[in-house]
Amino acid sequence: MRGLAADAEEQRFAGVAKKYSRTRLIALAALTVVTLALVLSDATSVLRIKMSSESRYAETCPLHEIKRPASFAVDNSTAFAVLNDATFRKQSAAKLSAAVQVDTQVFDNQPPVDEAPEVWAKFAAFHEYLEKTFPLVFEHLTVEKVNTYGLVFTYKGADSDLKPLVLMAHQDTVPVQKDTLDKWTYPPFEGHYDGSYIFGRGVSDCKDVLTAIMETFELLLSKEYQLQRTVIASFGFDEEASGYHGAAFLAAFLEKRYGKDSVYAIIDEGSSLTLDEESGVIAAVAGTGEKGYIDIKLELETPGGHSSVPPDHTSIGFLSELASLIEKDPYEPVLTKRNPTLESLQCNVVHKHLKVSSFLRKCILRAGFDKLANKKVLEYLGNSRITKYLVQTSQSLDIVRGGEKSNALPEHVSLLVNHRVAIESNYEEVKSHFVSRVLSYAKQNGLGVTAFGEELVPDTGLGFFVVSVDGKPLESAPVTPTNDVVWDYLAGVTRHVFEEVAYSNLTSPVVLTPGIMTGNTDTKYYWNLTKNIFRYSPAVSIDMIKEGHIHSVDEKIKFDSHLQLIAFFYQYIQAVDSKDANNH
Repeated sequence: MRGLAADAEEQRFAGVAKKYSRTRLIALAALTVVTLALVLSDATSVLRIKMSSESRYAETCPLHEIKRPASFAVDNSTAFAVLNDATFRKQSAAKLSAAVQVDTQVFDNQPPVDEAPEVWAKFAAFHEYLEKTFPLVFEHLTVEKVNTYGLVFTYKGADSDLKPLVLMAHQDTVPVQKDTLDKWTYPPFEGHYDGSYIFGRGVSDCKDVLTAIMETFELLLSKEYQLQRTVIASFGFDEEASGYHGAAFLAAFLEKRYGKDSVYAIIDEGSSLTLDEESGVIAAVAGTGEKGYIDIKLELETPGGHSSVPPDHTSIGFLSELASLIEKDPYEPVLTKRNPTLESLQCNVVHKHLKVSSFLRKCILRAGFDKLANKKVLEYLGNSRITKYLVQTSQSLDIVRGGEKSNALPEHVSLLVNHRVAIESNYEEVKSHFVSRVLSYAKQNGLGVTAFGEELVPDTGLGFFVVSVDGKPLESAPVTPTNDVVWDYLAGVTRHVFEEVAYSNLTSPVVLTPGIMTGNTDTKYYWNLTKNIFRYSPAVSIDMIKEGHIHSVDEKIKFDSHLQLIAFFYQYIQAVDSKDANNH
């Protein structure tokens, strides 16, 4: 059908413009007005963004007051010694190195502990290491084992009215791929220390956090520090395999003992701090949310036969084509006030810690209510693979299987697609969207579809798809609030440690901002215990993907970062050790 403009032009030149009905003229005029309005609206919106003053947003992300433990004014020698004393550094490096030397690899789908105790026996050696290395902890704290290898250390406080603080880490590591062993600079379980870095599997994920917590307890006990607020260390042993046997049991154990909403705060592994050497600015991010998770398995069954007389498409051909179509259809990015990423961006803009143009700064500040500004921010985040998935559901085609023999047509093939679900979405939406793509492809090619136990298209004899959920899906985590006293103390102690203890030459205050974890941690089992869950590794870190090689060959950490973890936990535990740190 031709457009109105083309139709009108033809009639005008034919001399029959008078046949235009009044209704069509009104419709055309209305359409013109609407189009002009939209154009002018966009132009006005751009102008408004350019002209808007940043000063009106000054109340966004106020600078938090520095929070020091009372002991710091009396004797601050321990905090400084942790970071600067050569003897302490040497001893601490030896402790972390020894932790790496104990192989605690876990694999997917390991059987329950009571069904296959030999599979998990390696953790007994790690427990022996802990008891030998941290004698004061085992002598003075309550030590409990949950599901054999889960560990709970309770440093009892004198005031039972104060909710306990929980510090988390995990004992296990991802496996080392055997075909990469010759690529490591140092053997992965040597725990090599070169004076600046420690290398080895699990050194950054997350034996550094675990040993830092234990060293902190040793320091406090050596000073005979009497806590008012109970502090609990909870260490799982299969976080890298979803925590079914470790964290799931530990969280249930703590909830049974203390009840729901019984914990002051939880700090687990997570985001860290980065230092811009050129500007002297430290950016700090604590994960206050986590994306959801769902693995979807796609299977295709087709008739078999001899490879000398193949059909136009084998099951592998069909699946490959559909897999390519899935990758070409990414999820749309979405950024709302529900996502901590927006607050993080706005905080860094307000405090001038983000190097972007003046126009983009204004867009970031307006992104919560201005559609055009929001679009510009999404474009900015989409420029990096690291940032784009903070606001977008990811889909990763991770495992494919099919075919048995070179001269036999494959009768069964499968594909596993991992999704990390955006905080504004949910896994039911992902399931629905996934099935819609399979249905469209199947109908075009005469194939049947059964999805999540329901037959949607009958088997035609040419083959049929089966779509199912693999494992246990997870919705996105509840977002931790950042407008209360608990957050004030986390931010305030961060300022104290990194402005007054670790560094003396920073050019601006350290601003702690909230963020979202694109991966999942053991905290997913602890949601009932508190609304204040922080995925936070409080240390200035190297880029753990590009330089630290987390989960890869030559995994390493800068040892200064490990010492900063100890200094932070040592100061934080004391700073929140009173009613003043409670929400009012």
